[in-house]
Amino acid sequence: MKKLLAEYDVRRNVELFEELVTEPEPIGTFEDLQRWSTPFGASGCFRGHREASWSLVTTLDRVLLKTVAVEHISETRKVNPAENERKVLLEFQRGATEHLTVTPALDSVVDWLALMQHHGAPTRLLDWTRSPYVGLFFAIQEDSGREAALWAIDLKWFEQRSHELLRQHYKDWPDASNFGASCRYMNEILFRDDNPYIIVSASPTQLNERMLAQQGQLLCSLRHDVGFSSNLLGMLVHPSIVERQVVSKAVVKREERINFLEELRRMNVHSASLFPGLDGFARSVAVNLDISVAHQVEDLKQAKMETIREFRLKYSQEK
Repeated sequence: MKKLLAEYDVRRNVELFEELVTEPEPIGTFEDLQRWSTPFGASGCFRGHREASWSLVTTLDRVLLKTVAVEHISETRKVNPAENERKVLLEFQRGATEHLTVTPALDSVVDWLALMQHHGAPTRLLDWTRSPYVGLFFAIQEDSGREAALWAIDLKWFEQRSHELLRQHYKDWPDASNFGASCRYMNEILFRDDNPYIIVSASPTQLNERMLAQQGQLLCSLRHDVGFSSNLLGMLVHPSIVERQVVSKAVVKREERINFLEELRRMNVHSASLFPGLDGFARSVAVNLDISVAHQVEDLKQAKMETIREFRLKYSQEK
């Protein structure tokens, strides 16, 4: 890990970095989950992925990252990220007033991006949660057919490092305790092209019901030309190499998915509680059906095995 960080290049080594922060032992029980998440303590910030192979990629980057092939030469790059982001924001701002009675001020960029993220529009934001159990639910609520994964970041370290780097780049960056001033400054610089290669907390001035229920935390890259993981890797290096583990990824055993979902349901962590309203209730019905069908399949297997055992016993007796 130290060698990787020492040879850090903002545009390289991301896949190797993700391999190195992945824990050797997968999460197969709640005891495993607690053992993995406990070192992060109250400052832990978590994100669930339905597939362990997924990288930390925003919805905007996923749309803009394209492979261009010309005369047998292929190159993967983002297509006009800044221009396309501004177009999406403007389109959303124009259309939102037809559906919402109250909207953020036009210059409250962070609040607009948070609103877009909430309603499923592509943004540079990445959703995290303060709860490892909520993170686990999002990792396993749908069965991808593959193993899922959980990411963790030490949010206390992260915010201290991002503030330190921001003060290096912007000498008049406000004190971290001044939330209002930080929000105003963030709105002013978010679309600048000369921002440092870092990730920051994107805190809207007003939290919606869903963010509160999910203990949500939004993180945002200040640069478009490299991905989220590259920026995160850079923060582990500058201004000094981090000596302790502040980022971790753990694979979740797929065969334990139903057991995890049932235990989370007993803890009141399910779609109906995390997505207030009819949509969340409808999602919970789908997950409940998933759990029920899994048990029905297991009952059918047991019944089939019992039939086979009875047949074999009867056959041996007749002989």
